[in-house]
Amino acid sequence: MQTQTPTICPIDIRRAAFFAMQGGWFVLFAVFATTGALGQIEQQVDAAKDPYGVNKKPDVKVGTGVISREGESIDLTTPFRDHKNNLARIGDFFNNGKPVVLSFNYSNCPKLCSVQLENMIDTLKQIDFKIGSDFEMVSVTIDPTETPDRAQQNIDIYLRRYNLSEAKEGFHFLVGEEKNIRSLANETGFEYKYVDSQKLYSHPPVFILLSPQGKIVRYIHGLDYDPKTMRLALIEAAEGKIGSPINMASYGLGCFVFDETTGKYTFQAMAVMRIGALLTITGLGVMVIPYWFLRKGQSNNRPNQNGSSKTSDDNLTPNRAPA
Repeated sequence: MQTQTPTICPIDIRRAAFFAMQGGWFVLFAVFATTGALGQIEQQVDAAKDPYGVNKKPDVKVGTGVISREGESIDLTTPFRDHKNNLARIGDFFNNGKPVVLSFNYSNCPKLCSVQLENMIDTLKQIDFKIGSDFEMVSVTIDPTETPDRAQQNIDIYLRRYNLSEAKEGFHFLVGEEKNIRSLANETGFEYKYVDSQKLYSHPPVFILLSPQGKIVRYIHGLDYDPKTMRLALIEAAEGKIGSPINMASYGLGCFVFDETTGKYTFQAMAVMRIGALLTITGLGVMVIPYWFLRKGQSNNRPNQNGSSKTSDDNLTPNRAPA
């Protein structure tokens, strides 16, 4: 009795690949469209929250403003004085391999400086990176008449607001001579001026993020700071070297890009396309590889005309009649 070989419906590899490709492109389109829509909604929400443009990037004006110098490095030998009246070169805060959050302020500022620092401290309290252990925070006075005692008072005020005693070694308020303050300000693109009629300094509210090597990486403008933006900016300033492996992977893939128009990091479309392409290739592999092994097994086990399985090259040799 001749055994019947069960029939296995062959899989059309071209049709499977076609549908996989179509599905991959559909996913990419959906993600891209959703990302764009969310970005527009976020911009509208931000505009509603800040109708007077207080937190917008300040325009560069004569004598005051910010000139972007991203990618440039500062002179790490510029000398200042710390809260103990000790000589402190700006480079002393870059020796531990951590990024630095730099700002220019002064103690007699009527309101702007205190609001700027308080809002930033409140924002930094919401992220998992901590002052002192993960990054340094340095404020340089623009008033050359300030004394180390005022610097100590500022440390006490903002350390108490931050409410983390371990961060004491990461707070630095520096005083210095006019020429050294101007030198560092010029290197970072920070423009300010003294208004003699009001006995006050006019300056923009901005934080400058620098890499552990003293390279300017990012400017954070305004008075309203987003925890997510600060967290990603610190990862960028540290060149992806702080945070979890997921943070490092996101930095390496370029998943987030800083949008100058909104002052925030956004998930860029190119990164979405990279991820989508990777998922598509993986999906094709999952479908094609099992099919390839299945076809190979069918070919090896297909019976020949004599009813025996074709398992060796001997089966390819026809039977010869004896001489």
